[in-house]
Amino acid sequence: MDEKNDVMQKNAFNKKALLIPFIVALIGSLLLILVTFLPFASANEEHKDYLEEYSGNMYVQEIDMTNEDAVDISLYEYGRIYAAATDIEMVSDIAITCLVIICIYGLFSVLVVLFSLLKKAIPIIVFDVLALADFLLIKWDFSDRGILPNFNYNWGVAQIICYIAFAITMVGAIWLLVEKIKIKSKN
Repeated sequence: MDEKNDVMQKNAFNKKALLIPFIVALIGSLLLILVTFLPFASANEEHKDYLEEYSGNMYVQEIDMTNEDAVDISLYEYGRIYAAATDIEMVSDIAITCLVIICIYGLFSVLVVLFSLLKKAIPIIVFDVLALADFLLIKWDFSDRGILPNFNYNWGVAQIICYIAFAITMVGAIWLLVEKIKIKSKN
């Protein structure tokens, strides 16, 4: 009976040791997904005033985005814009490429959440780094093509939150890995 109690106490201790790093990694990974829906681009004051003055006008007809909706544009909305642009022969290759890159960021973010839920530290680290690398690729692409920043739009809050999410997730994953190593060395 004592042996069974020892095993139960060890299991309870192990779960407690993993709880906080698990929560940290999960919060960071959920923030990575949130980045997809936060403003990636924000209108500057002059353009924002124009968009608000003509808020009922269509900004992108194909996706029913009004000027009011275009004050802040998320990666999700850019994905929708690029999806609509795939039908335009002149820009379809660029639109498809951008859509794929944005979707890959979303996929990596979902995988980070999945592996956080499974408490798998190494895959969390790998896909966290891949998500950040893809996010940096998106930023470089937008900057290289003059999409952002431009005379109407600047970088949005997603730019800051992505780095914070990456760091929080990485800290949680490394902490989780360290705690798992400690638990294995005690057994």
